[in-house]
Amino acid sequence: MSENTEAPKEIKSEDKKKIEAEEMEQILNAENKAQDKKEDSLNSEERKPKTDAKEGMEVKPKKIPIGGIQMPGFFTRSKSKEKCKDENDQNEQEGIDLIEQTDKSKDGQREGTLPRMIKLPNPFRKSKLVNEEEGVDEKAGAAERKSILDTIRLPLVSVFPRLKKESDKNLENQGQAGLASMETLDEKSTDDKSGEELKSIPLENKDVEKQVEEESFNWRQFVKTYRYAISGILIFLLVLIIITITFSIEKEVICEAPVKDGKYVETVTSCGKVEGLVEDSAVAFRGIPYARPPIDELRFKYAKPLNDIKYCWNGTFYAHNATDNCLQIHSNGSISGVEDCLTLDVVTPYVRYDNPLPVIVLIGAESLIGDSPSKMRPSARYARSKDVVFVRPNFRLGVFGFLALDILSQDEYPHHSGNYGLSDILAALMWVQLNIEYFGGDPKSVTLFGHRAGATLVTALSTIKNPQKYFTRAWATSGSSIYPKKSRSESEAENRKFLEIIQCKDVECLRNIDAVKLLNAVEDTWRKPQPDLPHPEEDPNKFHEWLVLDGNILREHPATVWANEDLKVQLILGSTAHAAHSSKLLLRHKEWTEPLVKEHINMSMLSTKNMTDEVFKMYPMNYKGLSTMISDIRIVCPLFAISSQMRRVPLYVVTQTRGEQNLADIESDVDAILGRYEPKTPEQRRYVSAMQGLFYHFVWHGKIEQQNMGHEVLIVGQDVLPNSTYSQCAYWINKNIVLTHAALD
Repeated sequence: MSENTEAPKEIKSEDKKKIEAEEMEQILNAENKAQDKKEDSLNSEERKPKTDAKEGMEVKPKKIPIGGIQMPGFFTRSKSKEKCKDENDQNEQEGIDLIEQTDKSKDGQREGTLPRMIKLPNPFRKSKLVNEEEGVDEKAGAAERKSILDTIRLPLVSVFPRLKKESDKNLENQGQAGLASMETLDEKSTDDKSGEELKSIPLENKDVEKQVEEESFNWRQFVKTYRYAISGILIFLLVLIIITITFSIEKEVICEAPVKDGKYVETVTSCGKVEGLVEDSAVAFRGIPYARPPIDELRFKYAKPLNDIKYCWNGTFYAHNATDNCLQIHSNGSISGVEDCLTLDVVTPYVRYDNPLPVIVLIGAESLIGDSPSKMRPSARYARSKDVVFVRPNFRLGVFGFLALDILSQDEYPHHSGNYGLSDILAALMWVQLNIEYFGGDPKSVTLFGHRAGATLVTALSTIKNPQKYFTRAWATSGSSIYPKKSRSESEAENRKFLEIIQCKDVECLRNIDAVKLLNAVEDTWRKPQPDLPHPEEDPNKFHEWLVLDGNILREHPATVWANEDLKVQLILGSTAHAAHSSKLLLRHKEWTEPLVKEHINMSMLSTKNMTDEVFKMYPMNYKGLSTMISDIRIVCPLFAISSQMRRVPLYVVTQTRGEQNLADIESDVDAILGRYEPKTPEQRRYVSAMQGLFYHFVWHGKIEQQNMGHEVLIVGQDVLPNSTYSQCAYWINKNIVLTHAALD
């Protein structure tokens, strides 16, 4: 083709200029000059246009047809390619292979074979060629380049391998090696088509846009494929955010009842609202009814709970003042109390509705006919300091609490009579189960704490059917060890003489007779005597038994229960070393000298059994020794005997003394537990700490620390020391004095 043939003018971008620059590399120009003549002959055979490449002539720019490489900077060593040189060694190797192929073509010519040579630029040289004839607008090129850079999301070297593979496929289909068809590297085709008809591929953003669209499509496909997992994650995150926001918002939750006017606290019960008073930094509710009044037709009947709204109160019950105790006969013979007495007191550190506290139900009485509650009164200060809730119920005593008569049994179905006082305690415990949580107590942690005759009742209740429905554990101190041996019918037969005294023949008379007249009719033999050494003519079978095997509450003898099976509630028995001490015995003589003590012993049953000489050696001959001997026979050793029969029921004995007589009196342990013990020596202070630790650890945890040591007696002095036996109990048991002459409530 002639030299006058000119390529059509067109506006070219900067990237096209770079391609043209690559084609004009100096090394390939020299090769083109050497092979001009040879290509003329080859062009006629191959019908390919030839290109004149004379020295000094400008090499015409080559046009890239459809199907060629359309990526800008294909042979250009850009900065991005320099940085990714290690990743694209294959691309650089391809350019090197092309040069090596040219060298091989030269060698082939020398050997007489003239292969077709392709004029290729040097891909490894950077050259900047400015073509003035094409009038390229540099600003337009810069703008276009900026648009391309904004569009391309990935580095060129990352996109290049994919495009290279597509071009390789085209080359394989054409059966030729190289980057584009040979027809496109000449200036003009043999069909005399103008240069404008030859499509000059502008380096636009089509491939990049296509790639972006493919990537966008891939993301949509990914979301569609994993839509369920993504939905689950989003829902989880949404729920987590909602929970976080909910807990982050401060809400005022009422956990403690407010104090009104500085001294009133209100809470609720199953029968209505009650209002208590602030007392010693605690709250006291006094006189709350827990059962229907046991009067008129309910006299001599089991306690009836407030299970109907008609038995409840309207509005708020003001539990500000304690009610009177139940009717009773005191040890001095006086009578006090009222018949309508089934109320209880609650003393709590605070009225809270979270973190409930252990509950201690106090059952106190010196005997089953009176002197209740004795020392068993709740302490507001100790409720606060020990974090416990105290409950003290009133319960019926004497004839109102335990009288068993056949005419009363016939009036009930199933037939039963007696043990009304036990039913009162059970009704109070059921009230605790229903309501104590509204006073800050835990119904699942209730300790039944009995003292003296109250301890006798507590021990009896621990043997009833399903006691765990009412309380969790029990603590009984200085109670009786003698329980009813007679059946209900035997007890009813013995009590008929009481009907003769009051001159009643039917139930209606019993329920209408004056209450005080009933109490005055109680015989002296029905009253508890003062503890002393057994009298020579003493007959235990003639003592009156208040508790009755009624077949309903007490179904069998307690000793039979604890001997044959484990108790269903935890039980602790206890006493003091001088539990039988009494002012009446002490004041019998101005001073108990040794002769007076020996004389007192010689006048007892011990003398008739020829035991005095041995007894004189075992105990000191003074009042303290005498008190210890009486306590061992009547209270301490009988408790030791029954605890030995029970399974896993420990016994403790308090030996720490106090007072002018230097005795461990019957109230020493209770006073220490309830905070009424006044220590005056370091030894006494250590004792109070030891006694409280023993009791309140049991209340909180249901066990005592020394319980599993395999010992039967815990000696509580300045410390708690386990021992295998106590005092002279083995002697009294072998002589059959214990349990025969144990104290009876």
